[in-house]
Order: sequence, then structure tokens, then C-alpha cells
Amino acid sequence: MARADRPADRPDSPQGANDPTRREFFRTFGRETVRQAGAVAGAAAELRRSSVAAARVLFDPETAVSEVPPATKATVDATFRSAYRFTGDDLVVLDVRELPGRVETVSLREPSEIASAMRVGAINAGPVLAEVGAYAMVLAARAAATRPGIGRHQQMRAAAGTLSAARPAVRALAWAVDRMESRDDKLVEAGADPGAMANALRADADAIASEATEAQAAIGRIGARAIPPPPEGPINLLMHGDMGPISCGMVGMGTALVQALREVGREVHAWLTEATPSHEGSRVSALQMRQLGFPHTVVPDSAVAWLLDNQRIDAVLLRGDRVCANGDAGVLIGGLGAARLAADAGVPIHVLAPLCSIDPAARDGKEIRGLTSFVPGAVHDVIPADLITSFFTESGILTPPYGPAIGRVL
Repeated sequence: MARADRPADRPDSPQGANDPTRREFFRTFGRETVRQAGAVAGAAAELRRSSVAAARVLFDPETAVSEVPPATKATVDATFRSAYRFTGDDLVVLDVRELPGRVETVSLREPSEIASAMRVGAINAGPVLAEVGAYAMVLAARAAATRPGIGRHQQMRAAAGTLSAARPAVRALAWAVDRMESRDDKLVEAGADPGAMANALRADADAIASEATEAQAAIGRIGARAIPPPPEGPINLLMHGDMGPISCGMVGMGTALVQALREVGREVHAWLTEATPSHEGSRVSALQMRQLGFPHTVVPDSAVAWLLDNQRIDAVLLRGDRVCANGDAGVLIGGLGAARLAADAGVPIHVLAPLCSIDPAARDGKEIRGLTSFVPGAVHDVIPADLITSFFTESGILTPPYGPAIGRVL
């Protein structure tokens, strides 16, 4: 199997050219199935009533069908429920670099391999890294289970450090790894045996994934309510940075927002920036919008000024990967230019950010720049707080003045 840290060599599907996961991925992210995921955005109350065990059905078909005969189980396991699939022994991820032309998956077993996949962009930067990082820590715990106490401790700490450093500007990743590491420490203090610790960490990773699904759905609903309808015509949204399931998890916060608007009868047109140099908008966002059946247009980053001059844009949406204590926000590179142009045009700028993206310990955007300055390919812009109209979070909307109270959601 090709390593994910070799950009020139694309990893082969773990089961070869006939791997059913390759055929199933587009079906799963096809219109009908993703509409079902979008429907989760309107059913958060049901999700809250669901137990972690029930939520596992969404993320791990293997667990859900543990008592099903092998033939049936193999069929169910072939279906992706997200941009990644945790099998218990490895993490099967969609190689985002190949989209939209090819669907390729790669099977990763070591935390170092998963970190490499994050660094080179095989796994898209975004809130989904929290879930991926959590399951990577489960794999680390299982690999370290046979080592003596101090050796296991060192191996777990090394895995946590490697994962957190892979995408330092994405706060959700460090947050999830820290949570898993803290849980591991408590299990060690309680004297749990290595096997029990690995199982407990698996339950925690499932919880992180379940909570993320609820959060993304809630952000979509809350954001949809905050965008007023225009006097006439569709709502026009300029979206920079992918906010679909591939970058967010099972439910994409941006696509959930569009879905929520459409469910109340509003027409929506999404204008997607191409987002060079990654081309995240033209390759990843457009693919999901097309499969969802959402009207959209891809525009070059250089055409944003023209678009704001020639088309009524009702709001700019940005994916917030790290939010500082003063309200500065780290977003996909190119977002700063779009935000400045939008502010000059009087267009509101909303940052979609789950609470785990808020870092109250980071005073301002200078700290985000410091995090990414030494990481090749870690391309982020910092949006100053005074350009941001509001933050859409799963617990509510943050509005200025932000200041040190950024962690207190209104």
C-alpha cells in the first residue's frame, strides 16, 4: 500500500479495483442518501435522545451488525457513512486529493500514517479531523496494549503529539486528541487493563463523532434562521472553504444550512470560491453541492470583487478552523481577501465554527500565524474580528464585541 505522505503516489484502494467501497461512496454521498444526512439537521432532538450505542450505527456499520451473519455483514460494511470509516483495525479514508475525478480510499493503521494523510491533504482540513484524530488515538491504544506501563505511556504521548502537530491551525483536532489523552490518563490512574482502556477510548471516540454530528446539524439550523430572506429572488450565499460532510463529518454545517433554508421553502444559490491553491471549492464543495442538487456556481477567487459588484450577495460564509479569544478567526487561505471585499460592499460575514474550534488560550490571530508558519502546506488566512458579523456555533450566535468572552456563547 502506498503511503499517504507521498503526494506523488496515490494510495490504492485497500481491497483493489473491485473494492465495493469505491462504488458505494458516491451512492452514499449521492442525492438521496445525503438528503437523509441533511434531514439530521432538522432532527437534532431525536439525535439528543439517541444513546452513544445508537449513534454508532451511523458511524460504524460493523458494530451495528455484530450479530448479523458474515455474508450480510460484509454487504453492510461496504457502505461509507462519512468521509472515513473506522473498522476497529484501521481507518479507511477517502483520498480527497483525487476528487472529483476518481474515488480512491486508503487504509491507515498507524497514527503516524493518519497524521501524514492530514498533512498532505488526503484528509481535508476541517472539523472532521476531530473525529479522525479520536479514532487514531484508539488505534494507538490498541497498538500499545501489549507494552509495559511506561512504554505504553510514551507510545500514547508520542501518538498524541504527532496527530496534534499534523494540522495545528485546526483547533478541533487538538481538542479531540487532548480529550482522548486526558481520558487515557484517567483510565491509567483507575488501574484499568489495556484491553479495557482501548474499549473505553473507542466509546469516547464514538461520542466525539456523535456530538460532532449534532453540532454540525445545529450550526446549520441556527445559521439558516439568522439569514434574512431577500426582498425577491433566491438567497445568494458566497461560501469559501468546504463546509460539507467531507470536511465536517457525517453532516456538513454549510450544506446543512442550505438544506435548512430549502426545507422552509427558500430558494438558495451558493457561489463557491475556487479556493486556490487547494481548489477545495471547485473540487470538493462543488461535488457535494451537485450531488445534493443544490444550485451553485464556482467562481475564481480573483472574481469575487466582480461578483460582489454584479450580483446581490446576501451573506458570506467562512469555515472557522480556529477562533481566538479576541474573535480573530483562522480560515482557509483566500478567505481574508473575500472578507475584506465583502465588508467594503456591506455584505455580512458569518464564520461557521463548532465550539471545539474556539481556543480561548489563543489571544489573537498572531498565534494562528505562529502555528502555521513552520508547517508546509498549512495554508490559513486570519480574519480580524472587526470584519466578522457573527459566529454560528451549535450553542448559539456570537456577535461583536467579542473580546475575552468569545467562549461564552449567547
